[in-house]
Order: sequence, then C-alpha cells, then structure tokens
Amino acid sequence: MKYRIELTEEQMRVLERCSELFMRLSMGQTWGLTDMLCEGMLKNYDKDKPESEILFERYITKRDAIREVLVSATRIAYHPYHTPESKTADGMIAECIWDAIRVARGTSRWGEAFQIGSEPIPKIEVQGE
Repeated sequence: MKYRIELTEEQMRVLERCSELFMRLSMGQTWGLTDMLCEGMLKNYDKDKPESEILFERYITKRDAIREVLVSATRIAYHPYHTPESKTADGMIAECIWDAIRVARGTSRWGEAFQIGSEPIPKIEVQGE
C-alpha cells in the first residue's frame, strides 16, 4: 500500500524534525536530541551584551544536565541490546524519510537521499507556492 500526503512548508518542516528526533532517539544519539531540545535557550543570546557570558554558562549547564538524563534513559531502555552505534529498523526508516525531506526542502548537505533500511526512498514532489 502507498500513501500520498499533501503538506504545507511548515508541516513539512515539522515532519522533518519529528523524523530526526525519532531517528536520533532510536540510535541513542543523545547529543543530537539535546541540541534540538535546547535550541531555544539561546534565542535572546547576544555575545556583545555584558550578561551574555552568564547566559551562555547557564545554557551549557542545562544542556549538559539534559544530555545526562537522555544518556541514562537510553541506557535503561536499550541495554544490553543496543549500542549508540547500532540502528533499529524503524530508526533506519525514519532516517531515510528525514533524508528525503531534507533533499526536497533543499536542506540536505549531500544533495541526494540514501536508501537506509528495508524501505525505498520516499518520493516527494515539490510543487509551486
């Protein structure tokens, strides 16, 4: 069975982030999850302001604490069957979807999607605005 979904740019961006979160979680990539969760913390960061050093130190402290929690959670969830280097079948499917979305949106570093796992690369047609 195949499905065709029509998404707005904003919906596609959210789907991209969802597939990346799931992919990173399934691979135990806690640093990637942490960065995504913490990206809003430095929203008002301005290196030229006097208080910026304190804000940055708080960010680093919170980021590291969040990462420790995520590392512990993935160890509990996956141990002893999972290592951060291994990928689950669903994680590989999510990575392929994420890759295809990034290519369609022009945010991929590689310029093409790679088939990862047992599923084919999703076909994404980009239509005009």
